[in-house]
Order: sequence, then structure tokens, then C-alpha cells
Amino acid sequence: MTAKLLPSLLMAAGSLLLAWRVKTLIDALMMAQRGAETNFRSITEFLAGQQTELPMIGFQQHVERSQRLGVWLLVLGFVMVGSSGLLNAYLLWAGF
Repeated sequence: MTAKLLPSLLMAAGSLLLAWRVKTLIDALMMAQRGAETNFRSITEFLAGQQTELPMIGFQQHVERSQRLGVWLLVLGFVMVGSSGLLNAYLLWAGF
């Protein structure tokens, strides 16, 4: 592998990590929105007397799982994209 190929590979890998992470964040936002609608509907039905119990729907396990790995992948993606730019600038400066 030549030195000129490394910045492109870093940029591609970093961009793919960022795209995947953004997709998972959007999925989490959509799940939270659906959960909020379900909770609102349950509360409304409970207050109207259509339900005897108030079910609570939580998303804590999804948030914890997303935070464990997701933050590191996001940081890694940005580091890879940034380092590809720095490496490319160094290679141009060094005359490769």
C-alpha cells in the first residue's frame, strides 16, 4: 500500500463510520418519538377511563446500549476523517 492511498482509505472508513452512526441516531430518535406517542396515548386513555392501569414504556436499555459503543464510533469516525486530511496535507508538503 502506498502512502498516497492511506488518506483516501482513512477518509472512506471514517465516512462510513459516521454515516452508520448517524443512521443509528436517527433510528433512536424515531423510536423515542414513537414511544412518546404511545405514552401520550396511554395517558390519554387512562385519564378518559378507558384503561385501569397506566403502562409505562421505557427506553433506558436502548439509550445505554447506544451510548456504550456509539460515542466511541462517532469519535473514531471524526478522528479518521481528520487524520486523513492531516496526512494528505503532510504528504503534499513532503512532496510524495
